[in-house]
Parts: sequence; C-alpha cells; structure tokens
Amino acid sequence: MDSYHLSLEKFDELSLNNNSEMSFQEIPIIDLKEAFNESTKAEFLAKLRNAVINVGFLLLKNYEDYGPTEEDLEAIKQQALEFFALPDEVKQKVEMINSPHFLGYNRLSNEITSSHTDWREQIDLGTELPAPSKDDPLYRNIEGPNLWPDAEKVPNFRPVVERHIRKMTRLSEVFRDLVAESIGIDPKSFEGYFKPNQQCKMKMISYPDTTQLEGAKSLVLDDSPQTNQGCGPHRDSDLLTYIYQASDHQNSLQAQNYQGKWITVPNIPGHLVVNNGQTLQAITQGVAKATIHRVLVPEAGSGTRISIPFFSTINLDSFKSVVDGIPQEIIELKNQRDQKIKDWGVDTGFQFEPDVTKEPVGYAVFRNRIKSHQDVAKKWYPEVLEQVLKEYAY
Repeated sequence: MDSYHLSLEKFDELSLNNNSEMSFQEIPIIDLKEAFNESTKAEFLAKLRNAVINVGFLLLKNYEDYGPTEEDLEAIKQQALEFFALPDEVKQKVEMINSPHFLGYNRLSNEITSSHTDWREQIDLGTELPAPSKDDPLYRNIEGPNLWPDAEKVPNFRPVVERHIRKMTRLSEVFRDLVAESIGIDPKSFEGYFKPNQQCKMKMISYPDTTQLEGAKSLVLDDSPQTNQGCGPHRDSDLLTYIYQASDHQNSLQAQNYQGKWITVPNIPGHLVVNNGQTLQAITQGVAKATIHRVLVPEAGSGTRISIPFFSTINLDSFKSVVDGIPQEIIELKNQRDQKIKDWGVDTGFQFEPDVTKEPVGYAVFRNRIKSHQDVAKKWYPEVLEQVLKEYAY
C-alpha cells in the first residue's frame, strides 16, 4: 500500500479522536522530519491532511534542513529590532508611499483590515526584482524593487533579509509538494503556478502593547487602540504563509474555527506557523480552507511583539484552472468539514476564482493592495482607487 492510501487509514484514526460535531479546538504540530522517513511518512501525511483540510493552520518544527536555522531566525529578528529602533526620519525615507510596488515602510496605524485600523508598524519586502515595463498590465506593479533602508544605519539589513527570503523560498517549495501529496495529487501539481524567480513577499511587523499605545490616534480612520486590533480578521491571499513569531513570550495570534470560536495559535520557540491562503483554497476546489485569523494588541506590560511572516505567492499572470485529480475521498472530507461551518465568515475583498474570473490572479491581488493601502494608491493609482472604493465600501 502506498503512503497516500496508508495515510488515509491514519487520517481515519485521527478523526476518531475528534468530536465529529465540533470544529478544531487546537492547532496541530507537524514534524517535517517525519516526511522523509519511510516509517513515519504515512502518519505525517495523515497529520498534514488533517491540518490542511480541517484547520487551515499548523505549527511546523524540524525544518532546518530545508529552511532557516535557529541562527538565521535570530539574525532576521535582530534586523527587525534594529530597523524599528531607527529614528522616524530614517524609516520614513523608505515609506511605502514612495513605491508604486507597495513595498516599504508603513507607520503605526496606517493600514486598514476589516474596516478598522491595524495598530502595528511594518515594512514590506520581497524577492528583489526590476520594475515592470510601462507596456505591462497595471497589476504587474505589485512586483518590483525593494526600498532598502540606509545601509550606513543598518549595514546587515539587506544581506540578512535576502538570505531569509532565499531560505524561506526553498522551504516553501519543499512544503508545498507535501501539501499536494497529502490531498492525493501529484506532489508537483502546484509547480505550474510559479515562474522562474518568483517574487515571494515578507513583512517585519512591530505590535506595540496596550501601554505603549495609550493616547495613540489612527492615521487613516476615526478609531482608537480600544478596538484591540493588532491586525483585523482576514484571510491571506497567497498560497501558504509561514510566520516566525519572534517574540516568544506573547500569544496574540488567533485562528477562528468554523463555529466562530477564536483559537490561540501557541507561540512555541523553534516552530513556524503555517496557514492556508485563499489562492490555495481556490485551486484546490476549497479543499484547503483559508482560515480567518487575527492578531490582538499585546497585553499591557508585555512589550512589543515582533512577527516576521513570509508569503508564498504565485505567478501574477496565472489563469491556470484548479488542480486536476483530487480524489473523491478528499472531496468528501472537505464536504464533511463544511457541514460544521456556522457563525463564520468575513468579507475579505477581491478574490481569485479560477474558471470563473476572466482576470489573472494579479488583478485581485493588486486591487486588495489598493484597498489596504489607500495613501499609496491615491498617489500612484488614483483612478483604480476610485473604482475600488465604489465596489468595496468601508
């Protein structure tokens, strides 16, 4: 019996231990080393299948052979700390409003999610690419060169970030094949959605705690930190997201189960959070659910929370249809999960729907960035912003 069918039996064993009427109550832990040992491969695929279909979130451990080491993560954390400690005038030289590619620094309280201010400060970065030509479709401006902070102020920033992107890109390539295998399709089924030198994205995010936010005012909306929204309820738009929770003493990240309950994602040292994105949901016919999640403002006195997510994004020009060959037994597992869904949902904006939309994935991604970063859009794409605001009212 092959690993896939043996893992279905293991999956059934896991299912017997769950209340069939309840959605997930905790975040599963996945050991990547088990994927490369024949004696543990079937159980690994069963655990991964459960996480991909029934949860949409997991904690990944023992990934160092394929991604960043402990030393690499400490290095990227240090660069985040050094960047956010820079004087405001230094950070604002690389402010996102200076980039038509939506890359760069965002001041505290300058982004909107689910109609409220996100009380966080961040810098968006990506695989270094040249700007598209003027003849390219407008949505290709999502990709382009980074705005790098002054190398005299943070000399190790760029090399450490570029190394982190390379290592996380490699890990994402390995892990996406295992995700495909876990749902019964060819491990290379997702390759057609990627192009050579695919631009992946990452963020460095700083979440001040409640005490630090006293008296703060939003730059974009008439609300306050009393919303307790570090980042509002949303689904990611990419294939898979990998999050390094660099501040290991805080538990601010939460996933919403399909019955509306918020489940804390544990912050365990040495573990990366992995979650499904809406693109993965779309191309797997909804098998891999993109789970709603949020970040709360850290509790008073707990200090600033540093988070470093990495986003595995697909080719912006992709029109590719849903993947072929998903087994009927996997579709049935998806249907069983969907029967549990109630009191769950959030308006997440513009989505990529293969076989429905006549536009490539980049069209939806571009419009979502317009919606979230209206100051950038007003400067570079005012006509698109006007159209988006008509279609998607806050």
